[in-house]
Amino acid sequence: MASDRDQSAPRYRFATRELLIMAGLAGLSGVASTAVNALGDAIQAILGFAGTTQWAAGLHVTLLLLAPVLVGKPGAATITGILKGAVELLSGNTHGMLVLLADIAAGLLIDLTLLAFQRRDHWLPMVVAGAIAAASNVFVFQLFASAPEDVLRYVWAIAGLAAASGATLGGLLAYALLKALRRAGLSIPSAERRRLTWPQGVVLAVATIALVGGGFALAEAYTGEATVEVTGACAEPYAYSPELGLPVVNLQLEMQGMKRDVAGTPLREIVAHAAPDPGVNAVIATATDGYAFFVTMDEIATNDELLLAHHGDGKDIGYDIVGAESPKAWVRNVIELRLQAQAAIELTGKLDQASPFRPADWLGNMDSARVDAGDGPTKYQGVPVRAVISAAGPQAQVTTLRAIGRDGDTTQWVLEEVMADDAIRIWIVNDSEGTRYAVGSADQEIIATDVVELVVE
Repeated sequence: MASDRDQSAPRYRFATRELLIMAGLAGLSGVASTAVNALGDAIQAILGFAGTTQWAAGLHVTLLLLAPVLVGKPGAATITGILKGAVELLSGNTHGMLVLLADIAAGLLIDLTLLAFQRRDHWLPMVVAGAIAAASNVFVFQLFASAPEDVLRYVWAIAGLAAASGATLGGLLAYALLKALRRAGLSIPSAERRRLTWPQGVVLAVATIALVGGGFALAEAYTGEATVEVTGACAEPYAYSPELGLPVVNLQLEMQGMKRDVAGTPLREIVAHAAPDPGVNAVIATATDGYAFFVTMDEIATNDELLLAHHGDGKDIGYDIVGAESPKAWVRNVIELRLQAQAAIELTGKLDQASPFRPADWLGNMDSARVDAGDGPTKYQGVPVRAVISAAGPQAQVTTLRAIGRDGDTTQWVLEEVMADDAIRIWIVNDSEGTRYAVGSADQEIIATDVVELVVE
């Protein structure tokens, strides 16, 4: 009965089977994109030129191209793109909202491109749609991600590489998969072009307006201020801009195997100009999207390549932290530098080598995820509690871990469970009041939000 109802669904509505197909393709594509990104970064590091990750751009749209053919209705690629973007966003993609915007753009362009062809299941429309969809991500990211000027010079070449990948690894691969599905006996809807019904036209029009409007809104959100506020534990807080006349240097820096030509003011000069208090041991850099990370005063004093780089000019100027020892501290679109005395978590109890937890000692163990530590979902860096406890040398027969909050509240875990789960982490929460520490799982609600002591018993 359910199958009959699906088959008789109006052609401007999606049947249950069609919704399941789109959800399945979106889930597979979203998960696969994470692996594709890692592979692309590895190749880029070997080649040493920004943009070479686009050789794999077609793989991001392969399954999006199958959606309108397997479903047989306009709008299928757009809906699949929305779902795919949601999967990537919720799984902690480092690009945040940008990845959702890029996936919606790709799906919408596939739907609009296929409307121009008589048949959707021919290799030519799939190749053309794949090329356009894959190339679109270049312009979405270059528009909102404040790419360095030396990279922007090659944007059309990078887009061409993405289009070639979209045509081959996207369009031709999707066509080969479609032929394999047919040989396997899968029922494929008629591939003849269907007249666009008014509800479908409304959906595509709304998606287009939402994409354009969302793009402008996101661009506004990602645009930083003309100055960077230098605040916190200092005698002379101020608003930094190049017009202040602090020294500006030009360097060629390397990150992930790629050379970058940058110009900016050494962070050492910016901090010194604010006259930091004696107890300051870290500077927190906060970006327009809320991401924040720290640089220690020791590194600021010794790292000659650590800059607040400038890009653009006038109202379009932006600032990035570059040259830091940890890639996590290369914060883009900086709006605030906050000087502070970064506290530690005391480790006590039955431990042979107990020492306070300080984030600077654990940079290599940190990983990011979007978690809610009390101020809504935000991307934070976290260190597995298991690694911290193991380094402290827990004694035999210990069974319990207690987290003590600043207000005296206590949260308790079975130590064996904590030691078996790397998802339980100490999260470094940098907010307007300074640095605090939360403990909890990456995929569950944070349990302890302002931890000052961990006790092993």
